[in-house]
Amino acid sequence: MEHVDVAGHSEPISMSGAAARMLRDRLGEAREKRGAEAAETLEGLVGRRLGTLLESGMPSIDVATMRSVVDHVEIPAEDDDEATGIGRALQGIKDRLAQRGGPAR
Repeated sequence: MEHVDVAGHSEPISMSGAAARMLRDRLGEAREKRGAEAAETLEGLVGRRLGTLLESGMPSIDVATMRSVVDHVEIPAEDDDEATGIGRALQGIKDRLAQRGGPAR
């Protein structure tokens, strides 16, 4: 077991070596693809989720738990993603509302 400091959790988190490698890999991928800020956001979200699991009685984090957390924690989507179908139609409506001074959410 390794004890890893993760943003979003105040104490080192006990996890398997494979789980620690997975976390480092995912944070590295986020840093390469989306930048340092996105990686920090992801680390904070993962740290909070892992902390919650530990507080609920889980003794340590294994690779399956880490996979479920890093695969399903939500980080904001990039603005430059290409919208398709209904997404484009909704964006068009939002853009027209914004031009008219309506609420653009």
